[in-house]
Amino acid sequence: MEATSVKVNFNGKEGNKYFIKFPDLKIPVSVNKNLYQKMLNSDMYEFMNLPSRRSRVNSA
Repeated sequence: MEATSVKVNFNGKEGNKYFIKFPDLKIPVSVNKNLYQKMLNSDMYEFMNLPSRRSRVNSA
């Protein structure tokens, strides 16, 4: 059986707190930067509203 990822939304940042909206909760959950980074890199969570990241290359 394959595990499916939870689709979450990033609701913003205030100070050192990141607010994540889960589908079955009415209020967003606040997490610290360390946990937010782990969630971004995890296969368990799929962020639906993050802009695509573009890498910038500075070359001469």
